[in-house]
Amino acid sequence: METSEFTHLCQIRVRTYDIDSQGIVHNLNFLKYFETGRVEYFRNLGYNLLPTGIFNIGLKVVVVRNEIDYLSFAFLDDLLDIYTKISWIKKTSFCFDQIIKNNKSGITVCKGMGILVNVNSQNKPEKIYQNIISEIELFEKKTIKIIDENEI
Repeated sequence: METSEFTHLCQIRVRTYDIDSQGIVHNLNFLKYFETGRVEYFRNLGYNLLPTGIFNIGLKVVVVRNEIDYLSFAFLDDLLDIYTKISWIKKTSFCFDQIIKNNKSGITVCKGMGILVNVNSQNKPEKIYQNIISEIELFEKKTIKIIDENEI
């Protein structure tokens, strides 16, 4: 994955509560940084997160998988660039690809992916509607690969 493939970027500064006793960002915090990137991605689409945890367009998503490759370290007060894109969509789920780079050095700190499922009020998987897919494609400036549920 190259950052040139991403249309969304947000930044976060490493705070004192993000680092561990070794003086580096604790690995768990990268999951929080990825989540920040995903929420900001939807905000950039014009979706607002309501106090219920549901986006104002009715999208209620839950994370079902996260994967991270740690490649370097981040330290107190580093400014980190979080690149986020949606790489594929299925009937009820979709995948975010993400990269975190040190803003000053350009070094890739980690990269990962997260799979999210859209659920209804009973927390059962629910179809992602075409209007949302169309808005994502417009934002990404490309057609998103739609994967058939029977595909592996």
